[in-house]
Amino acid sequence: MKQSSQRRDFLKTMIAGGVALPLGRLCGKGVGKSDRAPGGELDSFLPDFDRLTPEEKVRRIERVTHAARIHPSGIMVCMPYVADEGLRVVRTADFEGMDQFSFNFGHKFKAITDFFTNENSITASGSHLAAQSIRYQATGEPAAMAAARAAYRSLRIVYGFGVEAGNAGFMGKPFHFEYSVHTTGDQYLHAMWGLWTFYPIASTDEQAEIREMFVTMADYQIRVDYTIFNRTGGGWNNRLDPTDYNAIMAALVAVAYKFSGDRKYRDAYEFVVRTGKWQTHRRIDTIIEQFREGTYKPKAWDKIAGANVEAGEFAHWEQIQHCQFTAISAAIIHECVPDLFTNDDLRRVLALWWADHPVGFDTERWNYLYWFLISTKDRSWRPVELTPRLPREAWFGGHPMLSFASKWVYGDCLARFQWTAMVVARHCPEKRDEAATFAATTLQKLQPRHLLWISDPDGRQIPPEVNYFTRFLSSEVPENVIASYWEGRCLKLWS
Repeated sequence: MKQSSQRRDFLKTMIAGGVALPLGRLCGKGVGKSDRAPGGELDSFLPDFDRLTPEEKVRRIERVTHAARIHPSGIMVCMPYVADEGLRVVRTADFEGMDQFSFNFGHKFKAITDFFTNENSITASGSHLAAQSIRYQATGEPAAMAAARAAYRSLRIVYGFGVEAGNAGFMGKPFHFEYSVHTTGDQYLHAMWGLWTFYPIASTDEQAEIREMFVTMADYQIRVDYTIFNRTGGGWNNRLDPTDYNAIMAALVAVAYKFSGDRKYRDAYEFVVRTGKWQTHRRIDTIIEQFREGTYKPKAWDKIAGANVEAGEFAHWEQIQHCQFTAISAAIIHECVPDLFTNDDLRRVLALWWADHPVGFDTERWNYLYWFLISTKDRSWRPVELTPRLPREAWFGGHPMLSFASKWVYGDCLARFQWTAMVVARHCPEKRDEAATFAATTLQKLQPRHLLWISDPDGRQIPPEVNYFTRFLSSEVPENVIASYWEGRCLKLWS
């Protein structure tokens, strides 16, 4: 009875813009009922989850997730395996009889376990650091500071790999818990989010280390002209990637300017944004423009999903979820160079990128699909029915889950919109109520299945030979849920 009362109190005190949001729009399943997906791998480790209040959910997720992320190396595990006995580091034996892979977008693994253990260790560490720093700011709990410092140590170890290799400022994905020269721009984004959020509560020595990290990361990116390299020797210029990746690099040099006062980083910011379109264009906007100009060329993912390109349709492949990358970057940029990127600029950019949140979204099950098709004529979208798998040599990026398309669920997309909602609630008054309602509803509807990286909503969307992908904790969902709850407390959206 007390739990039901607490749950009602959460809804009653969920305030946005000074106006209590309608309770009817926020109520999830009744106590004792569940809308869990078939084969809910995490259900047994989070029993009676739908009976809990949002705070109780978050605290339970904190305990389970933090323990699962910790590794003897000090580097956080990005996707712990959901074994019958609990969450743990994945083992080679876990893949026996499954359709395995050893190559992913330019990187050859020493073992298949490397992908699941370290692909997003930087992202998990940075997000964990941000989430626990926000929790500490909201509660002052020593456990939050201890958890933040564990995540901070993970980032410091990865940063140290670059220093030892003679590439100070390079944050390589720590495959096999060691230095690698493979990375992506979003790894910098989440490292930046964590370090920036931790800085106000860090010790004097830690603050000095963080300032040094930002300056050397900026120096490295300036030196290589913001180009991301991988083991194949290929390059990807993030400055010339005009949407969210440009914003990430702009934020990185803006922080270096904030912490050092050196004019060269301010000049670097102005140089980077000169080739950026993220203030006026989302990823989907750019694609639609290409269709209208007749310059769009069918992509590998259009073929996988069976998009009717001739009829003005394209396949969505990780476009909308980059909202979080832009939201975090834009908020940091405003704090660092407010005269160059004003409060009104920030508000406008957030409203633009937040507008994508209904796309690919299943409001009934409250999750995002990974694959869907978008019409360039009216921006409507439709799901993709299960397609035949491509032969191994045609797997996009060498990845088994990119050998077919269907209505499988991608947890990280919900994670990113959940945090974007918080940035919008803080900085975008005209969208505050909408964003706060979305975030509160996520907390209310949250089930163990939402914490998975990938899930199969009906048991028929992922072929048996690759369904091991549904047995991994997301590298982002737990932390973004935790961060959003405590940020909402700081913003007095709920109590």
